[in-house]
Amino acid sequence: MMKRAILYARVSKDDTQNDSRNLQGQLDMCRDYAAAHGYRIVAELAEDDRGASGALFDLPQLSQAIAMARNGEYDILITRELDRFARKLSKQLIVEEELRRHGVTIEYVLGEYPDTPEGNLMKNVRATVAEYEREKIKERMNRGRIQKVKAGSVMTHGRAPYGYRLREVRSIWALEIYEPEAGIVRQVFTWYTEEKIGIIGVVRRLNDLKVPTYLDTYQTDTEKSGVPKEGGRKIRGWGEWSRATVHHILTNRTYMGIWEYGKRKQSGTKRIHGDSIATVDVPAIISEETWDATKAKLKYNRENSKRNQKHKYLLGKRVKCGDCSSKMGATPNYTGKRIYFYYHCQAKRNFAKDCNNTVTYSAQSLDADVWNWVYSLMTDPRQLEIGLQEYQMRREEDIVPLRERADIISQLIDNNQEQLNRLVDLYLSGQFDKEILWERKNRLETTIAGLEAEQKSIINELEGRTLTEEQVLSIIEFAREIAPRMDTDNFDKKRELIELLDVTAELNVENGEKIAIVRCFLGEKVLRVASKKSGILETHAIK
Repeated sequence: MMKRAILYARVSKDDTQNDSRNLQGQLDMCRDYAAAHGYRIVAELAEDDRGASGALFDLPQLSQAIAMARNGEYDILITRELDRFARKLSKQLIVEEELRRHGVTIEYVLGEYPDTPEGNLMKNVRATVAEYEREKIKERMNRGRIQKVKAGSVMTHGRAPYGYRLREVRSIWALEIYEPEAGIVRQVFTWYTEEKIGIIGVVRRLNDLKVPTYLDTYQTDTEKSGVPKEGGRKIRGWGEWSRATVHHILTNRTYMGIWEYGKRKQSGTKRIHGDSIATVDVPAIISEETWDATKAKLKYNRENSKRNQKHKYLLGKRVKCGDCSSKMGATPNYTGKRIYFYYHCQAKRNFAKDCNNTVTYSAQSLDADVWNWVYSLMTDPRQLEIGLQEYQMRREEDIVPLRERADIISQLIDNNQEQLNRLVDLYLSGQFDKEILWERKNRLETTIAGLEAEQKSIINELEGRTLTEEQVLSIIEFAREIAPRMDTDNFDKKRELIELLDVTAELNVENGEKIAIVRCFLGEKVLRVASKKSGILETHAIK
């Protein structure tokens, strides 16, 4: 019977221009391999062509491959070579064992690793080398960038800041002022500091004048040169500016003559701002006095603006967009006479995603409806008990793959620990060279350390996705104590319950109506978000 195969491809950011390593090149090689071995291809899975880290477990296509294996949909996973599948030894061991348990084997176009002690050893050595290479590439690229910056070269990846153009002088990239845009930059600072116009006012003036934005100009330049436009997808129309773009100009030190490298750093999964690693002197468009005045005004507005005053939202930071899945912001809108509180998706405004959910949702109306629903659940003891039981059952089904992976990791740790223990016996016997045993010992200890780190991560995730018996009792006791006095105006008590039940809302428009899908431990409900015509709660569209 013909074996079923899926093809898997992944690229790093530096592979996209290499014909044999880009996604299409990898898939072509995998197709030829499958044809040569008589396999029937049932799926071709390729990660994002912009690059995906080989150290991560939760890659979309890899997750799909594991799910398909769990459902028995194929027999062979074909990939170009070991480092396309994983660039971390612990990941390679865990996922390979996870697939093996479901009857799937992995075959590599470039590299044959038989299921023997020697074959497994060579595969683990190759995986260790791939992990080492990954770290060396990161370190080498970062060091090279810093050296270029310290030599006086700016690094803008071919796209100079608005108001400048790039110029190469003896392999050093420099910024030179581009006067048609530099004049606009000076005008923006003048409006903001001297004419006391706010950022929104600056945006309106630029839009009224139909001044081309950075991406408008960039698109025109690339079209004229015949170069395909890459990145920087602009959602707004020609000559339409955003608040974020103007704010970026007003806070960019490049315009006062200092270009910075490394001021944004990675902290976990987030990008944060910090002190720059290195700087390069560039031609200044504005004076230092103008920069200081702008900085002072920005600080004053940030500290005194009504928009930045803290307001309480029952579902604050617990609402997401039903169209693009982004988190939705909670914002007050002052019109001069009245104040509107609403939730809205900022993805399209910030050019992060193309989102069709461009309306606002009354925060006061939604918060009130959600609270009424939660109140009805918590004051019905029978419904509360049933809801908790159903939640536990749903969660147990969801975390079966995680429990399976945790079991695999425990088994791999035990196996490697057993090998490490046997090395001690071999060393004491004196029958093997000490250096060979020492090298093997270091490799096993490194493997165990990597597996234990993954084990800790899985345990933390499992704990966060299940309710312990103590938590269940706590919720029931909490409901029993506060049920008689839940209908209260005490915001902190309400918010405490919202967090305890993990209440979330997903907002979207369906058939012309604003809909909220509200979920918590105890169940799910679809609510219609009302727009009161009295004015204070009426929602309005975002332009």
